[in-house]
Amino acid sequence: MSSHLVNSVPTLKNGNKYHVFISYSSGDSVWVSGLISKLENTFPSLKICFHERDFVPGKTIIDNMVECIQRSQKTVMVLSPDFVRSRWCQFEAKLFIFQDCMLHKAIVPIMLRPCPVPLQLSHLTYLEADDKQFFDKLCHVLLCNNEDIEHSNKLVHYQPSLLYNGKHILTLPAVNEECEFWQNGIFSYTSVPDQLKVVLDDSEVYKQAIEHINDIPVTRSCLRFTTCKVLLCIFLVICIGLSSIFSAVTGAVTKDVPICLPIAMVGILLLTVFINILCWNSRKNKLIMQTMVLKTCETNLIFSEYCVLAGCSSRTQLVFVYVSLCHCKETIQNAFGHDSQIATEMWKKSIIYYSSDYACCLAKKHFPFASAPPPGHIEDGICFCQYISILLDKGCSVKYV
Repeated sequence: MSSHLVNSVPTLKNGNKYHVFISYSSGDSVWVSGLISKLENTFPSLKICFHERDFVPGKTIIDNMVECIQRSQKTVMVLSPDFVRSRWCQFEAKLFIFQDCMLHKAIVPIMLRPCPVPLQLSHLTYLEADDKQFFDKLCHVLLCNNEDIEHSNKLVHYQPSLLYNGKHILTLPAVNEECEFWQNGIFSYTSVPDQLKVVLDDSEVYKQAIEHINDIPVTRSCLRFTTCKVLLCIFLVICIGLSSIFSAVTGAVTKDVPICLPIAMVGILLLTVFINILCWNSRKNKLIMQTMVLKTCETNLIFSEYCVLAGCSSRTQLVFVYVSLCHCKETIQNAFGHDSQIATEMWKKSIIYYSSDYACCLAKKHFPFASAPPPGHIEDGICFCQYISILLDKGCSVKYV
């Protein structure tokens, strides 16, 4: 560490008491304690605030966090699965309280252990704890004045996210939009669409999911061709004519069996085949939709880990919505015994049976029922577990599945 940096701790201004407030999960306290000790030993004049030492007894955690952020120049968030599950939930639950003070404070995310980055921080470039130059990079950021880094591509002030829980983020058309009615839509997977990159930037995961949706066997029935249908009808008409001629010429029909009987039988056969030909289109279209919806639901087992759900709205169109299902998953698992085998299976079945239709409803902002009883896990909307509960209460069947 250069002597220039050691002597460059910025002066506290504007009523700030601390240079940095560090927010972290208690599960990461050992690593954070080591980092704080190293920072304070390297920069004796650097004022660091963290909850184990500086939270005021008697105040709520929320009140303490708000006050610490307000009185600190910067906020460091140590990201890990534990942090996202516990500490970030406190920020997210009261985000409207934190938003005002976070708008004027620089945020420094540190990726301690791989985890989904909270959506409200996804526009920030985080520091990786296993980077060999991590400590030097962190020091450079902490010792910069906020105004010097406001327009930096490495760190920016908090900005309200353009995404929110339940937002429709993409409608993906098939590359063969003009396909015939017996064909399924084929979707491109060469790259992750830009709208999805903010939450899903793994091209291999995206490719695997779309390939699974595309993998539908092509029908081999000759009745898909209009020519075959016409030829079949002509053949049946000829059969009727020949039947009547044969009966009249040979006198094979007795008095007990009217001559119109074989004609009527062939006519009924003709009518049945003709009706089946007319209905084949709709039956085949429904079968393709059933298969596409099922495959889309199966891919949601993967997508849901990235807070994304896909919905099959038609044979040639997929919709993608941003929605976190962690609280809904916990609710469903608790109902069947948390971490039990049956709870895991019920969650998997919930995704496979309901996730595509739920995503389509979110994308359209329209559900097949008026409202849902509170509480839910989406503000001003119906969450996944509410959706399932209402459908089950109403005895509604799942479309196409």
